[in-house]
Amino acid sequence: MNAISPLEPLQRRRSRIKRLTEQHRAMQETQRALRDSIESHKAFEPEVELGKIKRFESTSVGLSQKIADEEVYKANLENRLKDTRAAQTNPLVFWKFFTAEQKRLRVEASRLRKEISSVNEHLMSDNEALSKARSDLSSTQKRISEHECFNLNEAETQLAAIQQKTRQIDSDLAAAKAELKRIEEKIRPHSQELDRLESELETFNSDIAKADRFDRDLTAAENSYERAMIHQECEEKFGSGSPRHVINDRRGKIRRLENNIPKVERRIRDELKKLDRTISHLVIDGNNACYEGQSFIGLRGISALLGALGDRFKVTIVFDASIRAMLKTDNQGVEKLLGAKVATHVAPTKTAADEYLMKLAGKGKNAFVLSNDRFAEYHDYDVVKSRRVLRFLIADGMFMANELDISIRI
Repeated sequence: MNAISPLEPLQRRRSRIKRLTEQHRAMQETQRALRDSIESHKAFEPEVELGKIKRFESTSVGLSQKIADEEVYKANLENRLKDTRAAQTNPLVFWKFFTAEQKRLRVEASRLRKEISSVNEHLMSDNEALSKARSDLSSTQKRISEHECFNLNEAETQLAAIQQKTRQIDSDLAAAKAELKRIEEKIRPHSQELDRLESELETFNSDIAKADRFDRDLTAAENSYERAMIHQECEEKFGSGSPRHVINDRRGKIRRLENNIPKVERRIRDELKKLDRTISHLVIDGNNACYEGQSFIGLRGISALLGALGDRFKVTIVFDASIRAMLKTDNQGVEKLLGAKVATHVAPTKTAADEYLMKLAGKGKNAFVLSNDRFAEYHDYDVVKSRRVLRFLIADGMFMANELDISIRI
């Protein structure tokens, strides 16, 4: 079994979609922040903010003076309370405690405490108001400073660039999702079969473990009754009372699964490789595609192929010079038969098309050759080295190119 999952290319695509989604979300958040900053800058009124600063400064000065006066007044009250307490008699000296003077001092002390408490409340309220005024002043000064430093043109340019990048991510994300959906639909029957086989493998291994436990219990059984009960339990579980029979049966099934699972994995890899391939230009070996076995069929196969390909990618067809005699026409006649959408070339007299195929397909990594030739003598060409030669089969009136997902009647 291969350590790397055959579905790893799908996981890679899902990870890319996740990254693109996160990038898109981040871009949208950046756009919102920039728009808010631009709108805030345009709505900002410096004169209004400067007026606020004057009010906050005036309020701060007034509150500071008021708090200072209250602190002085509080200190005066506390000194008076201290003197009043000093003049009061200890309650233990009861013959003085109930005199008119002592009663007056107690009333005065109570009044002073209440007055101090009231002043403390005012001080707390005024300090909070002063703190808020200073905070508002600082915030307003900061807004004015930020407004003066804000570069509107730069922000609008940055927003436009981010919007463009977001649109590109939108496009990439849509394409990635469409590609993943297309591939998943193609792979689903094979991945479901792989899941089924792997589930069976897990079940059979579990059966072996349970049957092996029954077998050990049989060995450890002390009498025929215990063995009969174990056989009965085994039969209820597996339909056979013999643990060894179950083990041998499951091992045989596991061997078949272990033979079949790699085949399905290989099929998945082959399909994913095919689906992962990007073809922008297909260069067709024209003469190759004019034969069904040893029988010359003219352009029937190529015409059917072109119809199936549609506009999937650019198509170029290269023929040997012998095609003119075979079709009893000239170069223009061949081109006319295949239509204007296809680039058609006929190799010069006494030359083969092979090397022209190599050169035409060597212009980019997404250019592929469709031919059944091995091109052994052209091993140095990149199209051969990078295995960009696709095969096909014409048989029983069918044109089949598996790597292009084409199977059509000609």
